Amino acid sequence: MKDNITELWFSWFYKNWEEYAPGNLLESGLSPSQIAERFVNKNHDEFLKIAKEFDLENYLALNEFMKLSESELHILKYFLKLIRQKNS
Repeated sequence: MKDNITELWFSWFYKNWEEYAPGNLLESGLSPSQIAERFVNKNHDEFLKIAKEFDLENYLALNEFMKLSESELHILKYFLKLIRQKNS
């Protein structure tokens, strides 16, 4: 595993994601998939550059993180469902 490469990814991603202002795009009516697609298109070359730095172990580590993130999303959806049920 290349040391600190996943840290590089997260530092790069969150810096660029924050600058991209996805909340403003949501407010303007774009869907989450549209926001993601635009972000990827805007940063395509940078994605390719960073991807070249990753080895298989880094890939597997990020894949595990993605699985945990998906689990968190399901939990949040469940929690929002409970709130909606309470308020209906």
